[in-house]
Order: sequence, then C-alpha cells, then structure tokens
Amino acid sequence: MAFDWFKRKSRPRTRRRLPKRELAPVEEIIEQGMLVADVAVRMTVKNTIIMNALKRRMDYDEEQIVDMVRDAIDELARERERDARHIERVRDEIRSTGRSSWSESEYGNDDNRTLRHRQEVYEGVADELRACAADAEYLARTAERARAAAWDEIGDSLKERATHPYYAGGATPSTGARGMSGSSCSSSGISPS
Repeated sequence: MAFDWFKRKSRPRTRRRLPKRELAPVEEIIEQGMLVADVAVRMTVKNTIIMNALKRRMDYDEEQIVDMVRDAIDELARERERDARHIERVRDEIRSTGRSSWSESEYGNDDNRTLRHRQEVYEGVADELRACAADAEYLARTAERARAAAWDEIGDSLKERATHPYYAGGATPSTGARGMSGSSCSSSGISPS
C-alpha cells in the first residue's frame, strides 16, 4: 500500500473523566441567593419610588411601599419556582432519553447530580422568599430601607442640580450669581414675557 502514511493510526479511546465537583452546601447558596434577592428587591422598590416621585409626582405611604416590596418578592419567588420547574423538566428528559438539550450546552446523565443541586437551591430560595413575603417585620424593614435610599438619592440629585452651573442659571464663582457677567434680561434686550 503506497498510501499507508495517509491513514491515521487509531489509538484506543479512553473517556476522560473530569474530577468530581464539590458542590457548595445548598443552605449556603440559598443564604447567598437571599442576600442578592434582598438587594434586588430594595433596588427595584427604590427605583420605582424615584421614577414615580419625579415623573408622576406621586407620594407614598408606608403601606404602599410595603405592598411594592411584597410584589417584588413574589415576582422573584415565581421566577425561582419557574427555574426549579425548568431544571426538573431537564432532569426528566435526561432520565428518559439520556440527555437534554434545553440550553446551549447539552446535559447528560453525568449532570444529574449538579442539576438536582441547582433545583434544590431554586426551590429553597423560592421558599425563603415566600417566607419573607409573609413576614410583616421583614416587609416593613425592607420598605423603610428602600424608601430611605430613594429619598437620599432624590435629595442628592436635587443638591447636585442646585449647585450645578447648568441648572443654577449658569452661576459660577467667576461669573457671579446671574451667570451672564451681571447682565439681565432687560439690559440684553430680551423681554421677560
């Protein structure tokens, strides 16, 4: 055979096994997830307060803000429950077909342990969020923190506007209080109508 050099020599294939992953304890991940969820809820409520206060000139009483916190928590809990159901469907598909291609990467039998772990985390975070939504003290505390953050940000924005040359009529130390080197509407020929 003149073309033996062209043939590939077959090597025995051995499946490379990755080291078994050490998964963090579910409780630890749930705790971290709750820290992230707490910040997300406060930021969502804070931003809603700011937008409605500035755009719609809305005032809020404490109960309205508590309701906004509860709604934000409920939405996050629903998202985690959807995530857990999705992982459960992936695991069911793996059990029935040996693989799942619900995402960009295919999951196989070797991924079941990790997926079960992830599902437990999602379910745990959802349960914790539901408990927070039923805890009046947590709701009131989070509502107060979101309200305070919103008004601090609004106050800082107003202070910035009051001292910024653009919003203060151009007043700077070098141009004086009027910002136009002492000129006024009447002396510049502009009628104040």
